[in-house]
Amino acid sequence: MERTSACRGLAALSAAAALLAAGAASAHPHMWIDARAAIDIDGQRRIAAVRQVWLFDEMFGAYATQGLKKAKDGSLPAEVLQGMAQDWMKALGEPISHYFTRVTVGGKTAAFAAPRDARVDWNPKTARLTLSFTLPLAEPAAPGAGGAQVDIYDPTYFVAYAFDAKGAVSLGGPQGAACTSAYRKPKELDWKTMQQLAAIPADPDALPDELFAITKGLTHRIEVQCP
Repeated sequence: MERTSACRGLAALSAAAALLAAGAASAHPHMWIDARAAIDIDGQRRIAAVRQVWLFDEMFGAYATQGLKKAKDGSLPAEVLQGMAQDWMKALGEPISHYFTRVTVGGKTAAFAAPRDARVDWNPKTARLTLSFTLPLAEPAAPGAGGAQVDIYDPTYFVAYAFDAKGAVSLGGPQGAACTSAYRKPKELDWKTMQQLAAIPADPDALPDELFAITKGLTHRIEVQCP
């Protein structure tokens, strides 16, 4: 993914979700997501889909729901949440965004079909929003001898992902138990780089080239092997 494309994708997501108001954040990254990913393996031991759950941080929840009419218990109407899901998936679905997800088999990037099961949930007690969705592959892909890689990342580090929960990465589907997966965390940033990133405003275009060369490698990788 080229840098310009990645930045435009992030801008589209920000606009669709009304993520940040002026002065909402002063450090980089500007959004944190506790993520879960389940990779579905079909009956022929091919990767068929990637199911994801993104739990956004409290600041995201505060700004994304600002001005929305809530019930006495703090809940949001179902139609409002569904509208959010549609807007976010439309923005994420642009070719330049690619859902911040990449599936690579045999050195080639697999294409996605239209996403399904998209929904947004709001927890008024924790003030956190959750986006859940399924990305089917346009054509199921067999991992082959070299295996397959599923990468989830934001190359500009505008969004920081974490797969820290137990069972955050799993295999599902008819033949999920016949395959294996290994999760690899991104490398940790050094203190100097973290300090430089912290000084960057909430604008993907503001990331200097030398830092972009580092952050684009902050990939959460799931390696899949099927006998």
